[in-house]
Amino acid sequence: MATIFSRKNILYIQWYNPILKRNKAKSTRLKDTKANRAEVKRLAKKIQDELDKNRDNADHFGIKRSTLRDAFEHFLKNNQHKNDKTIWEYNWFFKKFTEHFSKDMPCMGISKIGVEEWLLGIKSLIEYRQNTIHTLGKQCVHFLNFLFEYNYCQMFIVNSEIKTKPEVVEKVVFSDSDIKFLFKNVESARNCIKMLVYLAFYTGLRPSDIYLIKIEDIDLKERTLRYYEQKLRKHRVIPFHNDLGKILKQYIGGKTSGRLLPWREYNYLGKAITRYFAEINYDSKGYSARTFRKTFITLARSKYSMDATVVRELVGHEHMNTADRYYNEISIETMRSELKKFKRPK
Repeated sequence: MATIFSRKNILYIQWYNPILKRNKAKSTRLKDTKANRAEVKRLAKKIQDELDKNRDNADHFGIKRSTLRDAFEHFLKNNQHKNDKTIWEYNWFFKKFTEHFSKDMPCMGISKIGVEEWLLGIKSLIEYRQNTIHTLGKQCVHFLNFLFEYNYCQMFIVNSEIKTKPEVVEKVVFSDSDIKFLFKNVESARNCIKMLVYLAFYTGLRPSDIYLIKIEDIDLKERTLRYYEQKLRKHRVIPFHNDLGKILKQYIGGKTSGRLLPWREYNYLGKAITRYFAEINYDSKGYSARTFRKTFITLARSKYSMDATVVRELVGHEHMNTADRYYNEISIETMRSELKKFKRPK
């Protein structure tokens, strides 16, 4: 029950907050007089009525009295079959989310204002790119929808202006000169870095697919590579380039099984590439582990005019037109040559 008390002749209201599980007190800034006490009692009753209403609404809508920690464990259990990259993003989001909200707070304490404050906070994280921040925002939406679906908290709509948005950036690929420099320098790098660079460049596979490749999935005689595509959750078998075969044979040596690369999580693989790029002064060019994939597809479609269906199968695109939509950049020379075919009817 909300009560009143006096401190230094000023009236205060005190009540128990079930969300924070502790008492709260607020100064009314009114002096302790008979008339003011009557007014403060009315305010205290109003506060208590609001607390009772919120509690009744939670019971009426079947709101579960669980902590954020419990709800997130339920969330992970429901999504346990997602790929490792997605699970990692879920855990990363929850780590950032619970820097603002306590893991042990009841889920019913999650509110529209609180979530919007968190979203505004992550937007100011200057150490992350906009698309990295948007990843946190996307996983926040997924988690909130889960909370709403299972009645962990009351439903609300986050203001669209506050939601994170992806950044449409120019596609970054390696220039021809940078490719030459990269392969010249990688010869003196650690074997695992050298293997990673060759594998990423000559296959165009996603980092999340590369780090799971096993030695027993590589057939050096047939020049084929079997891997598990996490995004579509399916196994694929693709051929690999002659140049890659030579490096694979040297790197594997007499081994017959085990992980090809030492990194146990795909994000560690990305960090290793980032560190290597810093060593060769590529860190200011906007290159990342995914640049290999973008470069492979761009060269295959735009420079070497490889069949779109073949490229799709090689890199594991789900849709037929993905490669053409983003990577088939027609050169001026090609357009000029094709334009000669256009004639005015006579």
